[in-house]
Amino acid sequence: MHLWAVSSACGTLLRDPAIVLNRGLIAALFFFCAVPAAGAQDRISPDAFLDQVVGKTVTFIDRVSRQRTGVEQYLRRDQSVWADETGRCTYGQIEIRGPYLCFLYEDFPEADNCWLPHILEGQLTVLSGKDWQIQIASKYSDEPVVCEGVPIS
Repeated sequence: MHLWAVSSACGTLLRDPAIVLNRGLIAALFFFCAVPAAGAQDRISPDAFLDQVVGKTVTFIDRVSRQRTGVEQYLRRDQSVWADETGRCTYGQIEIRGPYLCFLYEDFPEADNCWLPHILEGQLTVLSGKDWQIQIASKYSDEPVVCEGVPIS
């Protein structure tokens, strides 16, 4: 769908009471409606996302609250270490499923922990396929992730 079509539909959708009650859908609409229709956001492939992050440690923040959600070190194209906001770490297996980048963590083995990668206003951004949370890659480092204790293995 073209951005102009999404933008023109946003006003109508945001007035629908059934839509307003769905927090996840609101976040998704915000993602598409709050961006100018001039093409400031572009979906990228999971491979393009991995090309930018493998070998790096990336800090993610929530797009709405601007609070840090965690830090992920991309060890390889198929493995990462995630440190949540408390510093607790877990290893994750990375899978590509169509347009989604999916993570299976040792302590969170849900099969639907998948994200759509985007470039939004020049920043690498991921949109949750489950609850429509939007996270921005706010900082990149070559340093390893810092964990409280030893990662779950």
